[in-house]
Amino acid sequence: MYLTITQAARKKIMSDFEGSKDELLLDFDDGVGAFSRVGVCSLDSVFRILIVSKETEIHDYDKVIDSDLGPFKIKGYSEMYMDDEMKLDVNEANQMLRLTGANSGELTAAVRIERIAKQQV
Repeated sequence: MYLTITQAARKKIMSDFEGSKDELLLDFDDGVGAFSRVGVCSLDSVFRILIVSKETEIHDYDKVIDSDLGPFKIKGYSEMYMDDEMKLDVNEANQMLRLTGANSGELTAAVRIERIAKQQV
């Protein structure tokens, strides 16, 4: 499994990322885990990028996928909603990040980037 990140998408992500101090999570926000804003299982599940301190407990994120920016941790079961080849790009119309799969097409039309402060967990 690999996540290609275009230069435009990389620029958006790197504006919040602090390198070796942080971990990148490709979160399937389905109501599971400490960082979910859904609260309960939902039919409106989407992917988002979470930036967390390496000191933050992220036990729900038990698998890793490779990308142009390095490893992204994921919830292992969320692989079923992903493609082997995915791409994160900027939608020119609305300047939002867009996640697509080589076989599935659009996975999430507007991927949010969120920094999770350690005290929120």
